Amino acid sequence: MRLIFFVTGLTCQECGDKLERHIQRQPGVNAACLMTTGKFVIECDDDKAEAIAQEVMTSVPKAQGDVRAKRIQ
Repeated sequence: MRLIFFVTGLTCQECGDKLERHIQRQPGVNAACLMTTGKFVIECDDDKAEAIAQEVMTSVPKAQGDVRAKRIQ
């Protein structure tokens, strides 16, 4: 399954890299890529998709700055 989010407010590459690595380590995640445009694409197992989506929504606000995520798919 593919999850797509739009992430805004990231002010440094290091924060984006930390977020990407954190999600990549979640059970059921096969790949995760946070692009410089803010598009965050995650390939995951169907049965883990909702848990992974919730983890993204919980983790994004913890990044430095006023960082937000919106699920677009």
